Amino acid sequence: MCEMEIERGNVVKLNKKVLFTMFMALALFLTACGGAVDENGTGEESQEEQGEVVATVNGENIFESEFDRQVDRMIAANEQQGMVLEGEEGDMIRQQIEDQVIQYLIQQEVLLQEADSRGLEVTEEDIENELEMIRGQFESEGDFDQILEDNLFTEDELRETLRAELTIEALLEDESPEVEVEEEEMLEYYSFYEMQHEQQMAMIQQEGMEISEEEMEMMQLPPYEEMKDDLRRQITMEKQQEYHKIMVDELMETSEIEIKI
Repeated sequence: MCEMEIERGNVVKLNKKVLFTMFMALALFLTACGGAVDENGTGEESQEEQGEVVATVNGENIFESEFDRQVDRMIAANEQQGMVLEGEEGDMIRQQIEDQVIQYLIQQEVLLQEADSRGLEVTEEDIENELEMIRGQFESEGDFDQILEDNLFTEDELRETLRAELTIEALLEDESPEVEVEEEEMLEYYSFYEMQHEQQMAMIQQEGMEISEEEMEMMQLPPYEEMKDDLRRQITMEKQQEYHKIMVDELMETSEIEIKI
């Protein structure tokens, strides 16, 4: 999808759709809206708690507290994956994270402003349903609370993250054109999968790996006719993503953006 705004990532431990949201997906939208809720979920932050303005987007401020919180989350996610941010290399990675976060927050703000201009919003019921879907992925409330803590989220922050995610999803759906997929395109994709499968089988044979009949059967590429619907969905999604990227690029170009850090 669209670079960080629209491209979804793989993250650990939570639900398929929202996990990447929480733990790092500079992938699309997401994260708390403009610092409206403080880290304890108690309401508006004071000017002192918000800190300095790190960027403005069409006159709307992005504050230091929000920026720092996101940087800390990304660092925590990297550390959970075994990365050690020490020395010169660690400093370089941290700088890359900070650069990504400020761009992420700016693009998020641009998308949320566009959604607001179109009158797109989500209901509290939508947010609660999404939250319950995530909560249901865990065996206990304690497990849910622990994963929030590990990733530097409060439940209120998660709610605001979901609000932003669902709002931007509504914007993308509003901008998703009908696309046509030709048979030739699906055949081209299938040929690519055939080539990958042949390479995989050749590697297995070359390395002398022992594969049972059951495993071999599971590894077989389904016939084209069985994959047509999946191929059509994949190509449709990629075409819509290309359209979304153009939309986001245009919104970024026409927005007044100032980075202050």
